[in-house]
Amino acid sequence: MVNRIAQRITHAFLVFGAALTLMLGLSFVAALKSTETNMLDDILHAELDQFRLQVETARSLGLFHSRTTIIYVTPLDKISDMPVLLRDLPEGIHDVMYEDRNYRVLVKHYDGIRYTVQFDDTNIHKRKQDFIHLVWLCSILMLIIAYVIGWWEARKVTQPITQLANHITASRNKPEIPLNLSEFNNDDEISLLAHEIQSTHEKLQKLLIREKEFAGNVSHELRTPVTIISLTAEVLAAKPNLSTIEQERIQRIQRAVGEISELIETFLILAQIYNESDTAHYSYEMGPIVYKVIEQQRVWLGDKPIEVRVVETAHFKVSAPAGILSVLVANLVRNAFRYTEQGMITVSLTSNQLTVADTGVGIDACMQEKIFNRNVNDKSDDSNRVKLGMAIVQRICECYGWSVSFESEKGKGSQFTVLFASLKHAQATR
Repeated sequence: MVNRIAQRITHAFLVFGAALTLMLGLSFVAALKSTETNMLDDILHAELDQFRLQVETARSLGLFHSRTTIIYVTPLDKISDMPVLLRDLPEGIHDVMYEDRNYRVLVKHYDGIRYTVQFDDTNIHKRKQDFIHLVWLCSILMLIIAYVIGWWEARKVTQPITQLANHITASRNKPEIPLNLSEFNNDDEISLLAHEIQSTHEKLQKLLIREKEFAGNVSHELRTPVTIISLTAEVLAAKPNLSTIEQERIQRIQRAVGEISELIETFLILAQIYNESDTAHYSYEMGPIVYKVIEQQRVWLGDKPIEVRVVETAHFKVSAPAGILSVLVANLVRNAFRYTEQGMITVSLTSNQLTVADTGVGIDACMQEKIFNRNVNDKSDDSNRVKLGMAIVQRICECYGWSVSFESEKGKGSQFTVLFASLKHAQATR
């Protein structure tokens, strides 16, 4: 799941609002509790002091009432005569709950007499609970406000970022089209980033054009000497009375010339990919291309005991030049033919994918991460050709929005799959 910036900003506002609300709410409740306790304690002490000063007959034991409190004057040896809720309380101030009512009680001992001041604070407790409920309600309201503000600010902040990302995504598969970010002309960080991206994109476009021109020119220049070598090899092969060793050497030269010619054609096709701005008019069925490429690449099988099987469960077309599709299939099939010594090679065509599976040598785990990296340096004799072929496959897939994946186990074989996921112009036919 994409962790979007807007979501993170909204969550940050929500967390900040929750922390602030919790802190304020707890502070209000604590302040209320402290104020209430101090006020009640002051009242209880004041009531007792006033009672002892004004009532001369305080020592005449009994029960006394004031407007707000009840005062019990009891000898210490007759505490058992007091109400149940008060008789076991030690000296000090206590909160007592009895028969669903709340009391604040002060107990003091003077000259063998126990003074118990009882204050009914049930109504105060109810008002405190109402206050706590009000605090919680305000907290929830503040959280909702924080979420709405966070969401609105996040949308406002990320909107230009989203627009910039959409522009870049739209131009990702069409590098030949100039990237126009002129609408980002404000004096802010997003506009600065857009300016840098457009500048870099223009530089990459120029490099791409030079790369295509260079690849095309080099490929054309290489054709002439390769053709001369090919014709010379044919002339040599036509000579009579050639020894077996000489024939094998000439055949080796012809295979190498054929491989170089195929590479040159591949480079020319890749150089032209980006000139194909509209591929809708290309639509080729994959089945015939697969059969044709398999026959062309059978030379790599030699006399190895390998069964080649084509499983075609669906006939479908792909919107791309036939040359591109041939290069794609040839690289996958050739690798399977070259690195399988025995067993079976299966080429499968389903409604939207091509799979080439073999029972060959497999790929080392350390090499699997680099299989599509054409810049990797490996000292083995054949792997460079393989990696170049896989790099070509990946590049073709990137250009047309397809995907390539593989599974491989050393000693058991490999399976490469090309998923033509963006077959917008392909029409499956059965």
